[in-house]
Amino acid sequence: TQLWKPQIGTVFSCSDFPRQRMTELFIVAAERSGDELGAALIRDLKAREESISIEGIGGESMALAGTPSLMDITGLNILGFVEALKNYSLVLRKVRECVDIILQKSPDAVILIDSWGFMVRVAQRLKAAGFDGKIIKYVAPQVWAMRSGRSRTLARSVDLLLSIQPMDAPYFQRHGLETVYVGNPVFDMDFSKGQGADIEAQFGLGHRPLLSVWFGSRPSEIATLAEDFKKTVLSLKRTFPDLVVCVPVVESIKTQLEPYLDEMRELEGIHIVDEAEKLAVMSASTAALACSGTVTSQLAGFGVPTVVAYRVNAITYFLAKQIFKPDHISIVNIAAERELLPEFIQDDVSPPILAEAVSQYLNSAKARDFASQALLAQTRLMGAGTGQKASEKAAQAILAAL
Repeated sequence: TQLWKPQIGTVFSCSDFPRQRMTELFIVAAERSGDELGAALIRDLKAREESISIEGIGGESMALAGTPSLMDITGLNILGFVEALKNYSLVLRKVRECVDIILQKSPDAVILIDSWGFMVRVAQRLKAAGFDGKIIKYVAPQVWAMRSGRSRTLARSVDLLLSIQPMDAPYFQRHGLETVYVGNPVFDMDFSKGQGADIEAQFGLGHRPLLSVWFGSRPSEIATLAEDFKKTVLSLKRTFPDLVVCVPVVESIKTQLEPYLDEMRELEGIHIVDEAEKLAVMSASTAALACSGTVTSQLAGFGVPTVVAYRVNAITYFLAKQIFKPDHISIVNIAAERELLPEFIQDDVSPPILAEAVSQYLNSAKARDFASQALLAQTRLMGAGTGQKASEKAAQAILAAL
């Protein structure tokens, strides 16, 4: 380094002084859960680094965090082999559109959140186009559950993996992909039971039990489960007249769900609430009936005894059975290696079966307490209510990589 001493009378312009270059990031989320992860990540990145610019593609949560979407992600919330095939042309078109936007913006790094099928194609196209920024994947494909070959594919497509499951790393590191375990964001929530007080007062619970019902967030989940969930709720109301039922509804599927909700509203004690109240509802729940997904882990973190249901296209189910390794579908059950959350899949999803499973928790305080304590113990092992948040660790890892 050469030191330069200006002479008296030297005239300076702004360009003569060194300026800190703005770091430019681009975050992509293709579905609702990824959008929420993106929003948390945006907030933590901005809190840690002032000289940072964040643009992206996502949904409402990312927009509220200050990053409005530069592309419409409608239609990309897809799960299942058959469902993916039906939407293949849409996915490819959106991949091309997404890559074109990123190349035009030319950021220092791209963070691709979850959504394996969509994001790996984006990463591969960016590599092929000569993108010289870092490509970071946030949330790994679950190669420990099925299709372990994806670990090699991802290692060739991205520069850094931010993992949310402790069992991820070995599968990717063996192929030379730098992997940082940041923890599961599901367990970053506030799991204090006091949140339910507002719901208890709002619905005048007293000693009445509260069943929360979670229909899912994907159109395919509503199509395959809503009728059975509705009939299950109506059956339980006949058996337990004092039962209060609360249904938090995701805005994206509200229109599709409306016919089922209309029939449920006719009964006293059934309340439809906005998803914004979900934590309070979970906290106040005596038991729950839920579509398999992130919400089941969140309910487990509150210690809510939960009956889990899922149904997919018959071909999708047949193919999944051939390659899916774990004995369970819920992350909490997989981690515990036992069924802490009763699971009902495909033909086992029927109103009589689901009603009987939920009734066991409504009838017996002993069964509820046993299930609740087991869920609390398991989710604490998985990080619920302890330590630094996953989004904070992810933000640190991204800034360190840059």
